[in-house]
Amino acid sequence: MKQIMITGATGFIGRHLTEHLLRNGDYCVTAIVRRGFDPGKLPQQTGCAGRMEVLELDLKEYGRIPELAKTAVDAYFALAWDGTRGKDRHDEQLQMENYRYSMEGIRAACSMGCRKIFTAGSQAEYGRMQGITSENAQCIPETAYGKAKLRLCMDAAGYCLENGVSFFEPRFFSLYGEDDNPKTMLLSVLKAMLENKPCRMTSCVQDWDFLHIEDAVRGLRMLLEGEHPDGIYNFASGDTRMLKDFVEEMYRITRSRSRLEYGAVPYPPEGMVSMRPSVDKLKRETGWRAVVSFSEGIRRIIKRGREEGLG
Repeated sequence: MKQIMITGATGFIGRHLTEHLLRNGDYCVTAIVRRGFDPGKLPQQTGCAGRMEVLELDLKEYGRIPELAKTAVDAYFALAWDGTRGKDRHDEQLQMENYRYSMEGIRAACSMGCRKIFTAGSQAEYGRMQGITSENAQCIPETAYGKAKLRLCMDAAGYCLENGVSFFEPRFFSLYGEDDNPKTMLLSVLKAMLENKPCRMTSCVQDWDFLHIEDAVRGLRMLLEGEHPDGIYNFASGDTRMLKDFVEEMYRITRSRSRLEYGAVPYPPEGMVSMRPSVDKLKRETGWRAVVSFSEGIRRIIKRGREEGLG
C-alpha cells in the first residue's frame, strides 16, 4: 500500500484529492492540515478505516514533518499555499514565505524516502499569455504569487534532480466544482443568478478554460500511478471559449432573470488576461481526457447547494 502525503489537505484541491485516492486504489494518506482546522473539510473515512492519518502543522513547521510523521513517504503533494486571491497575490513577503516553507516540506519529504514530488502550479506563472500556451512557453509572471510559484517549480525541480526524485508540476487553469471557494468569479456569479440578482462582471471578452475538480484529481492520480516524464503538465479541459459564453451557459442552465452587467467591473491593473492552454502533453503521456462538461459541472454545483439547503 502506497503512502501519500498531502499538504493543504483541507483546501479545494487537497480534500478532493485525498478523497479520490482513498476511494480509488491502495493508498494511505497523511493529510497535513493547519492547526485548528475544520474536521468537516476532510473526507469521511467510511470504508477507509485506518488509511488516513491527520497531522496538524502550520506552513512554517513543515521542517518538522520527518520527526512527526509515522511512516515513510512514496509521494508528496505540496498543495498548501497562503494568499492565493486578491491583494495577497501581490504581497511579496507572504509569497516568498510560501516558497520557503514549501521547499522545507519538499526537502523533508525527500529525506523520508519519497520518490515522487508534486507541486501545485498556476497559470499565473506564465504571465500574460499570447496564443496557445504549451508547457514550453516563456514564463513572465506579473504577480508576486506567480513569481513565487515559478521559483518553487524551478528550485524544487533542481533539488529533485540532484536527489534522484521524480518531480511533477501540474499547472492548473481555473479549477471549479463542488465545495469551491464561494468568492471565485464563477461561484459568485452563479449565486447571483440563482437569486435573480444583478451580475456585475468585466466585459468577459477574454478566452477562458474551466476544468472540473473531478477531472483534475483523476489526472493527478494518473501521473502518480504511471511512469511518466518529469516536468510541467498543463491541467485544463481543452474547452476554450470566450468567458462570456460560459456566463451565458450558466444563465441558460439556471433560467435566471438576473441582469447581466458586462463591463461593470474593471479588469485588474495588470490588464485583461486571456488563455488558450494546450493539454496535449497530459493527454499524450497519460491518456487522460476531461469528461465532466461545463454544463454538467454547473449542475453538480447547483445540486450540491440544494442538498445543503443553500439554494
